[in-house]
Amino acid sequence: MWATLALTIATPVTASAQNALPKLAGFPESVVWQNPPAEWKLDPGDRLTLAAPKKSDWFAWPGGGPQQDAAPRLLFAAASDFVISTKVTTLAHATYDAGCLALYGTATNWAKFCLEAQDDGRLAVVSVVTRELSDDVASFPVEGHSAWLRLAKVDRVIMLYASLNGSDWTIVRKFNLESPSGFRVGFSAQSPNGDGATAIFEHSRYRAERIDLWKLH
Repeated sequence: MWATLALTIATPVTASAQNALPKLAGFPESVVWQNPPAEWKLDPGDRLTLAAPKKSDWFAWPGGGPQQDAAPRLLFAAASDFVISTKVTTLAHATYDAGCLALYGTATNWAKFCLEAQDDGRLAVVSVVTRELSDDVASFPVEGHSAWLRLAKVDRVIMLYASLNGSDWTIVRKFNLESPSGFRVGFSAQSPNGDGATAIFEHSRYRAERIDLWKLH
């Protein structure tokens, strides 16, 4: 069965995330912050809000140079085969503000799958795969502020999917990423050029098993 992100109490929880962690019922308990957000909130049901601090990015420029690693990430240890999905809403104020699914292997091998603000003012489905340097792809624009994102791993294959309704999925990317000690997966927000951004994650689900990677409905 799907595990659904849910609250175990009846009122919203808000915290300056330095010393606290959201209680994600149904998800693995090994939750950690990598770069805490400016603020987070968990509402009754399954609505997780992350506020990214200003000038917070996670990117390794393809031409080389220092890697940017200030974007907040809430991660948990994933099974060897798994699938995670969420409806992400990005409240953007500047180009590249985004809410993302994050996949972390090592400091130099990782991926993120985002709903990200673009130069034209619209949001787009964007994926970044990093093996020392980042490979950044903008797949298609999204009208409005929300989209559904899904990330699945089976054996050595990782696949990314996007949907506008949470039911009919489009394959966005297929790739391999190695991490001998396994992966952490979870949620991230960023504001590389701006003074902060907000990402809202709803209807988030995680399943620790092999799935049919080609099933789109």
